[in-house]
Amino acid sequence: MNQLLNELKRRNVFRVGVAYIVGAWLLAQVAELALDSFDAPGWVIKTILLLLALGLPISLFFAWAFELTPEGLKKEKDVDRSQSITQDTGRKLNTFIMSILVIAVGLLLADKFIFQLEQDAPAPAEASADTNSVAVLPFVDMSPDKDQEYFTDGLTENLLHALAQIRELKVAGRTSSFAFKGLNTDLREIGEQLNVSNILEGSVQKAGDRIRITTQLISAEDGYHLWSKTFDRDLDDIFVVQDEIAEAVASALRKSLVSDASPTTATTGDFEAYNAYLLGLSYLNKRTNEDWDRAIEQFQRAVEIDADMALAWAGLSNAYSAKTGFGTEFAEGFAKARAAAEKAIELDADLADGYLALARVQMSYDWDWSGADTSLRRANALRPGDPDIFVELATLSRIRGDSVGAFDGIEQALEQDPLNTALVRIHIGMLVSLGRIEEALEKAVFLARATPERGGVHASLAGIHRRSGNLDQALEAAEKESFLFLRLQHEAIIYHEMGEQDTAQEKLQELIDTFGDDVSWQVATVYANWGDKDETVAAIERGIAVRDPGVIYIQMNTRIVDLLQDDPRYDELLKKINLR
Repeated sequence: MNQLLNELKRRNVFRVGVAYIVGAWLLAQVAELALDSFDAPGWVIKTILLLLALGLPISLFFAWAFELTPEGLKKEKDVDRSQSITQDTGRKLNTFIMSILVIAVGLLLADKFIFQLEQDAPAPAEASADTNSVAVLPFVDMSPDKDQEYFTDGLTENLLHALAQIRELKVAGRTSSFAFKGLNTDLREIGEQLNVSNILEGSVQKAGDRIRITTQLISAEDGYHLWSKTFDRDLDDIFVVQDEIAEAVASALRKSLVSDASPTTATTGDFEAYNAYLLGLSYLNKRTNEDWDRAIEQFQRAVEIDADMALAWAGLSNAYSAKTGFGTEFAEGFAKARAAAEKAIELDADLADGYLALARVQMSYDWDWSGADTSLRRANALRPGDPDIFVELATLSRIRGDSVGAFDGIEQALEQDPLNTALVRIHIGMLVSLGRIEEALEKAVFLARATPERGGVHASLAGIHRRSGNLDQALEAAEKESFLFLRLQHEAIIYHEMGEQDTAQEKLQELIDTFGDDVSWQVATVYANWGDKDETVAAIERGIAVRDPGVIYIQMNTRIVDLLQDDPRYDELLKKINLR
């Protein structure tokens, strides 16, 4: 044994091992710092550590079997012992080890007193999350067939709405919470992005007539579980379970809340009807013409099964309003939307969804601004933490000419729902009206990349490029717009500014021939950008006659305001829309 140890020492096997371990450790530390800077995935550093570990026995083998000589690396058995320079090599290895250790100590001190101080530095006060804040992440579908995503999403949304009933509790908006769906994002990062202190997450396993819902409320700062529970129930008990979860979350946060309100998901009745309602909700949120048709079909099925389900009536109203607002037959579509909203309120006078749905009809078709204000304030009183209500209140303010109040409302909504693409689009329009074109362009580019299939986003980007004088880019964006009437509207304006009046006229004529008076507002904006006062007024008059929802935004269109504000016909138009 002594002979073996002496031989290991002579061949510098121990020194090589120590040098390799110290060098590998230093390399791993440097690699970790570098990879963190580039946000590299975790598997990269794990692979590096594995390769370094595999290299140790290989280096020990080479130290035993080979010797470094003035002529290069030779097998140990081929080296004359009298010519061996292993002692010199050993001294060099000692120097190398000491040098690496000095560097390693320096790195440790830097990490301890510089990098760590930067990590531990307190965040600015304005960036700290409110203690009374929570994000409800989309529950995970754990069903055997993985076909219940619409169900888990709907359950999540209902819980979110229930918690939004507590005035003192800031609840992150649906769109922002759902932005993390399917992503394995660290909870601390989610808390920072949504500016919330607590996160509710869970999973749903639905099989046959049974359902298992696992939920947990977690502190975003340290990952500490504030509350967790698993519910095993029959599907008919789903309504009770949702309310239990909402109440349990509120109770877990109760120590920091003054209110003793008991949130409710406002769901009762037949499970089959509720299932159809959740399907309708999933289609409604996709925001395309085809999906709005599917949403109407599912909401109708829900109320046919259970005529007393107020939520389904409110959903049906919203689907009719969305479909009609981007379509035709305004009188018929909004009449159906109004009837469904009023039915929802009749069935449940404390359901915020019913008042919110009614307000959308009162604004888009009735032009009943005081009525819409009353409906929205009632909805806000019932569910004060819902950013969707903030959006409608801000839109109402903007329609009535209060740009400052509208801007404040939109920014308030963005605080709770920062990743909401619909909100960002409205914010873009307000930035444009305020002349903040560069900010608007930056957001519009982001929005078009994030949701390229969403109707209206490319038209918005085209308008901003045009205002910036980038006509080629404006045309490119317009041609990507999925809504034909918006694409033709912007193409007519852009080609005119390019000096191609014939092509511009062709686009305008195609718009009129295809959609008729239902696009009177879009036609008016084309004429306004062409500088034609008389045709602009005539188009708005036609829009008022058919109740085109677009005409209510007359005070929001800076081009029309600049063109007509000194024209006596402008006040007459506003009076017809009940804005004077």
